[in-house]
Amino acid sequence: MTTNNLGLYIHIPFCRQKCKYCDFLSFPCTSEQVYGEYVTAVGMEMDMRREDCAGYETDSVFIGGGTPSLLSPEDLTRLMEKVRENFRVTDDAEITIEANPASLTRDKIAAYLAAGINRISIGIQSFDNQVLRRLGRLHDKNEAFQKIQMARKAGFDNISIDLMFGIPEQSNKTWLDSVRQGIFLGPQHISLYSLELEKGTPLYREVYEEKKFDPTPEIIDREMYHDAVELLKQAGYRHYEISNTARPGFESRHNLKYWSYQEYLGVGPGASSFFGGKRFRNYAKMNAYINAIKHRTVPMDAATIEHYSELEEMGIYVFTGLRKEEGISLTDFRQRFEVDLFSVYDPAILRRHKGMINLYDNRLYLTDAGRDVSNRIMAEFV
Repeated sequence: MTTNNLGLYIHIPFCRQKCKYCDFLSFPCTSEQVYGEYVTAVGMEMDMRREDCAGYETDSVFIGGGTPSLLSPEDLTRLMEKVRENFRVTDDAEITIEANPASLTRDKIAAYLAAGINRISIGIQSFDNQVLRRLGRLHDKNEAFQKIQMARKAGFDNISIDLMFGIPEQSNKTWLDSVRQGIFLGPQHISLYSLELEKGTPLYREVYEEKKFDPTPEIIDREMYHDAVELLKQAGYRHYEISNTARPGFESRHNLKYWSYQEYLGVGPGASSFFGGKRFRNYAKMNAYINAIKHRTVPMDAATIEHYSELEEMGIYVFTGLRKEEGISLTDFRQRFEVDLFSVYDPAILRRHKGMINLYDNRLYLTDAGRDVSNRIMAEFV
């Protein structure tokens, strides 16, 4: 809507087993036949999207899940062939695949590189075996080390890892040990996620219903966050977004689209899109998704189309943009919406949240203290 660049997200919903904290749209499946049939269906969806995207250049592709690294090299190759067949992928596009250490192999890594994938995001979560068991992860610390090194030796020079904190009975010391080990391995990008205990997940039940563990106190969670950010800054990582750090020049282009009010198209069940002036999602249930594909119908769930007013769109722009270290540009806001930001929002917001949100050089951004209460501040704009 605002540029001719497009981000493409491809959802792979399969896992070998669900992690104990996960409430994402994914489900256990180990059938190679199902994987292959699914890749065919996603390819057909991309065929149907081709004409709509003809006026765009795709400068980021993100294959997420689920566990995309469950796909065979052959299926992954077919998937990437469909991407290039249907989208005008730029020569410098950032092309990412998410991977689980337990399902990552040398053959798969070689297939990723051969298919043009140039960024790999490995779901480590922790380098502490006890923590990994509590989360229900399938790998251990040694395998995490091995797979990161394997990806680098194979030729990946843009590696991202995820680390998680606020896990029940995880101490700040063991958390920071994981951060230090992550820094030692030298990935270009490190994401930091505070565990959210979601209803219906096994870990939620263990904490709140079975009382096996105590939840992490908020004050400890925040200490973990700030201590980790400081370690990463000292190691040369830029804290460019609330949950993400990167070596300069290795910020995630695809994720920045979500926070910078740029267009993206999601394919696969449950995938979200901001495309053609609309926000919508695909059918979340696999049967409904596959049925639409069989009938050569775009699998968009009409019930999810969101019709926002211009004021609501302004709120989305501010809410997502404030996640970034650089915040939002008042000049860009004016160019997009043809109105000054503080003619729409109360300038007293700056006084009410003094020390937590700043306006400097025509940019509005959160301070380190403001990031701790970001939802409260962002609520002023929605």
